[in-house]
Amino acid sequence: MFGVGPEELMLVLIVALLVLGPERLPRIARDVGRVVGELRRTSDEFREEFLNADKYLEKAASAPAPAAQPAPAVTLAPTPSDPNESAFDREMREARERLAASREKPAT
Repeated sequence: MFGVGPEELMLVLIVALLVLGPERLPRIARDVGRVVGELRRTSDEFREEFLNADKYLEKAASAPAPAAQPAPAVTLAPTPSDPNESAFDREMREARERLAASREKPAT
């Protein structure tokens, strides 16, 4: 475990007991265990999403393309942009506008 042997681990636990005291050590250990568990679950979820992303991409690539129909032109009302707006913020704003416009479009 990170190159720490049992002797070093015992030394760390003894120092923690001396510094924190017997009253606070169990509570701190429980909180640390809870945080480590949450981090592990988050890491596992992220890893699963990352590993399954290729499956979603393969499904999208193998799906037959819809019949060639001209898509209706979506006109977005020009939104005043902040002169201090970064390129990332501008792209995010435009993506939100496109998403809102696609939701407003009636389903056929």
